[in-house]
Amino acid sequence: MDFKGVIFDMDGTILDSIRVWDKIDVDYLNARGIAVPEDYARTISTMTGVECAKYSIKRFNLTDSVEALIKEWDERALFEYANNLELKAGAKAYIERLKERGIKIALATSSSKTLYEAALRHTGVYHLFDAFVSTDETGISKRDPHVYVYAAEKLGLNITDCVIFEDVPTAVKTAKTTGAKVVCMHDERWDAFKAEMETVADKYIYSFDELE
Repeated sequence: MDFKGVIFDMDGTILDSIRVWDKIDVDYLNARGIAVPEDYARTISTMTGVECAKYSIKRFNLTDSVEALIKEWDERALFEYANNLELKAGAKAYIERLKERGIKIALATSSSKTLYEAALRHTGVYHLFDAFVSTDETGISKRDPHVYVYAAEKLGLNITDCVIFEDVPTAVKTAKTTGAKVVCMHDERWDAFKAEMETVADKYIYSFDELE
């Protein structure tokens, strides 16, 4: 691929963080006497934090405010992001190679600034990114391709000069509508969509070690 910029999703793509959110889903719903529905993680996967909180409050008839729910999620996650989570295999080396080649690098994530800064600093790659876009800060979910266009603009690039890395099928499909090349990172949560993603994405990978 010939490209000038890369836009990375974080959770499940470069950061091995999905188990943390699975636990948070269980803990916060169980604390309210609610079992986690099978479709919950899939349904909220491309939402902004505000959208996710509003959806959860409505679906489960919660008395929490949107702000309180987001605060609880972030507090539950912050320790893990700042201390325990690691990048996926080969991610750091690949990002470093991009930097050495002069490729501009952006993050487009549904995680809050508090969480993505903690995670990227802990894993030693924060300084390698040129721009950051959080769906919470922009109010644009990953069902809207402008979140990626905005990330490209922050890099000073056209979106068609970029490669987007995602793991969630809905986000992969959204990313493809921008005209950028798209790489889908395998995640076992989305195995049912694997064959489809191999067709939709320009490349489907299991590890960053597969990339030059």
